Amino acid sequence: MRAAVIHGKNQAPVVEDFQAPEADGDALLIDITTGAIGPTDLMRAAGFFGPMAYPYVPAGEGTGRLADGSRVYFGHSVAPFGGWAERTLVPAAEVWPIPDEISDEHAVTLAISGTGALIPLEEARIQPGERILILGATGPLGQLALQLARLLGAGVVVGAARDRDSLARVRERGWADEIVQLGQGDDLAALKAAAGDGYDVILDTVYGPPAEAAMKASAPGARMMSIGVAAGATVTLGLGDLVMRSHIGVGTGQRPVAERRAAYERLLDYGMKAALTADVLVFPLDEAADAWKAQSQSSHAKIIVRP
Repeated sequence: MRAAVIHGKNQAPVVEDFQAPEADGDALLIDITTGAIGPTDLMRAAGFFGPMAYPYVPAGEGTGRLADGSRVYFGHSVAPFGGWAERTLVPAAEVWPIPDEISDEHAVTLAISGTGALIPLEEARIQPGERILILGATGPLGQLALQLARLLGAGVVVGAARDRDSLARVRERGWADEIVQLGQGDDLAALKAAAGDGYDVILDTVYGPPAEAAMKASAPGARMMSIGVAAGATVTLGLGDLVMRSHIGVGTGQRPVAERRAAYERLLDYGMKAALTADVLVFPLDEAADAWKAQSQSSHAKIIVRP
């Protein structure tokens, strides 16, 4: 079968012939219709999660059809298979149905990116009227988080990121009430200017110095939920910065499959009832290297490949 294949650490995928999967135990064969990547796919290829066995097909999630023709979303393919190919093999527990009302692109956009936003925002227990800050607001996870924060009761939603044009777009669409451009010299001053009496909840997708600044601009009782490390893997905060505040590192992909599936189903419901969506960029399989490059350059969209 044709697939995008990674042959070594930090290498971009190459489209070539690759072994086709065969049925194995309770794993299901899926004919792929979309395969999607995110920041963790690049981190995996860079060895962030430990040594990889090469060659392998990237893309941790996607959509496709089972042998009976039913449309499904999948995650966690059996190695060395993945979503950037014509076919994959996935444990049955990780294969979830897609409602007829939801397109393949919509389903795969809502899944990992959506649960990465929904679970920490739910666990932050947003109270009506609170001021919510989304760090990394212009990527697909951030775009979904802006919308979900309002659906969960936020009073004011503030989006922060580095790209001015992308920030302007999320405000124009009504997803953010206020925006903050980071990386212009003094992130703390920029965040405080939009903080009012302080942020009550911070969804932090970048960590590093922006997260430090955000916590220092928070209100007493604030909850910072951190889920990514794009801006750095550590923060430095004094005890005074944390008094009457909480900082939680939230894991979503490591949670039990039943919990992740329930969150996915809640997101599909939001997607249908509240038009929850995010930007996507779709590439044909032969342009997988371009799709990989787009992800590495922070395209501010969900990167999807169609075989």
